[in-house]
Amino acid sequence: MSHHDFSPVIPVCLPPVLPSCKFCVTIPAKNEAAFLRPTLEALANQLDFDGSRLDPSLYEVMVLANNCTDATAAVARRVADEYPAVPIHVIEVDLPDAQACVGVARKLMMDEAARRLPEGGIIAMTDADTVVDPHWIAATLRAFGRGARAVGGRILVPPNGRRDYRKIHLQDVTYRSLRALLECMIDPSIQDPWPRHFQHYGPSLAVSREAYVASGGMPPLRSIEDAAFAWALERIDVEPVHDPAVRVYTSDRVSNRIEGVTFSQSLEEWAKMVKENRRPVVFGLQHCIDLYKWKVALRRAFYERRIGSLPAIFTLAAFLELSPGELQRTIVQATTFGALYLDIRQRIERTHSFSDRTFEVAIQELRTFTRSGHQPVLSAIRPADTDRRDPRVRGKSRSAVG
Repeated sequence: MSHHDFSPVIPVCLPPVLPSCKFCVTIPAKNEAAFLRPTLEALANQLDFDGSRLDPSLYEVMVLANNCTDATAAVARRVADEYPAVPIHVIEVDLPDAQACVGVARKLMMDEAARRLPEGGIIAMTDADTVVDPHWIAATLRAFGRGARAVGGRILVPPNGRRDYRKIHLQDVTYRSLRALLECMIDPSIQDPWPRHFQHYGPSLAVSREAYVASGGMPPLRSIEDAAFAWALERIDVEPVHDPAVRVYTSDRVSNRIEGVTFSQSLEEWAKMVKENRRPVVFGLQHCIDLYKWKVALRRAFYERRIGSLPAIFTLAAFLELSPGELQRTIVQATTFGALYLDIRQRIERTHSFSDRTFEVAIQELRTFTRSGHQPVLSAIRPADTDRRDPRVRGKSRSAVG
């Protein structure tokens, strides 16, 4: 897809991109005057790994002040004036009600960045209430230099006077981190090795220009647009790298400005659960093992274009209430492994029977299992040859999956 395949959307003419620029940061901002200054100052003061100021000609920042009734644009322009070496573009738009949402705002900027940046350019997103780490750009560039096509950043939530949601939030982070470790044990990735985190969402997600175009771009959704974009990347076999050195700090404020499921609403629901002494229920250890075991088996079946005699595939078919032939047809008809696994994983995740443990129990199970290594069990789950080579050069697998 060429530059001209994008429809013009940004209603202003931005200055030409600098010849050395390879990284564009996009920030949607609606009535963010109270939060935006620290966000932009952190981006203007980026450091290299030797502690020196990162060359500001390597990147630019695009702020879309959309449908604002406060001083968001004025704050952004003041910061731009204070840091003239860093190209900070401030764009004001009033979107029609039908289009006034975060997904459209992100799409406007990311499509524009895809037009502006040269081949090999990187399009990044963060939020107006998020402060990136001083090495955020340098660490992201390093990950792309190592071969990444997308990079998710670790999203930290410093306490800000609120304590009501913290217990469940910390349990959620611990649980997801342990699941990431378990996945690395069962289905290790050369591109995304341990240590790694588990996040690739709006406060910190970067993608190559080529992968952005190939994915179809940012979905213009009213909520969970970042998750939907990550799914679009997965469908074209672009797996985000989760480098712990890529970090951001986001706000735990209460916000009801976005329709649908949001991070703020998750925090509110967790706070309510703590107050009512309710406990979330998640996948237990055995179901996590099953999920990643099925992933390994599905990958082999997809690239060999047959299910063969893989026991895990037959177990998966039974769980999905499909015949082996029906599952084989699903595998053979899939256009990419990412699309196949995403569709099956989402079907599994909608199965209530898979969520069978409270956070406390699931964390204890996962912690005990991952600490011990359980090598005899793992050898049965994951044979020695599951190195997840690049699908574009992958040959037939050389081992069976139990």
